[in-house]
Amino acid sequence: MSEQLNIYQKIADVKANIDGFTKDKKSYNYSYVSGSQVLHRIREKMLEHKLLLFPYTANETCEQIEVTRFNKKANKEVTTTEFLVKLKMIYTWINADNPQEKQIVDFWATGQQDDPAKAYGTALTYAERYFLMKFFNIPTDEDDADAKEKRETYSKADNNAQQELVKEIKNITDLLNSQGNNITQDEVKEKFQITDISKMSQSDVVGHIKLIRMNAQKLKENE
Repeated sequence: MSEQLNIYQKIADVKANIDGFTKDKKSYNYSYVSGSQVLHRIREKMLEHKLLLFPYTANETCEQIEVTRFNKKANKEVTTTEFLVKLKMIYTWINADNPQEKQIVDFWATGQQDDPAKAYGTALTYAERYFLMKFFNIPTDEDDADAKEKRETYSKADNNAQQELVKEIKNITDLLNSQGNNITQDEVKEKFQITDISKMSQSDVVGHIKLIRMNAQKLKENE
């Protein structure tokens, strides 16, 4: 019988199988990651590992506040009454295979709307979404300024990039031979320290494409 994972190993495996998120919703000119996208990404692994997540609330407060905003239709500032809800969220991870194994995490929640119930719902929704994202240390595309660079550095090159590199290798080989050289594509790859293209990262492939094109340009200028 296979070894049963503990709660920390199960959570670690969920984390290991989640990529970054793309902000797919927009409201009041702000882009954000939808809750359905977050839950969809982790649900399969949670079910596989029989991980349960129970939310509890505590220390709820509801404050009535006056908010002044510029109203485009009225073309002036308008003051309205809104409700600010604050509460403490207590999330408990439970290993269903061994219910005595639990991991409790405290989180802060707040919501502001023109109705107390809506403000409460907003607080719960936002808290759940960002708790899961922060708990699993997953950046969104806009949240992480280095996300694109990290993806290119560590992710495997896509098929289009690989084909482009193969094309550039052939082009510079043809160019060198047209100038009186007798060289093969394998020798060109060795010259540019290119090994197995199928295993190269996106960053490495893009870098080699740029380097080959620079060298090809210099060869043409020296003709």
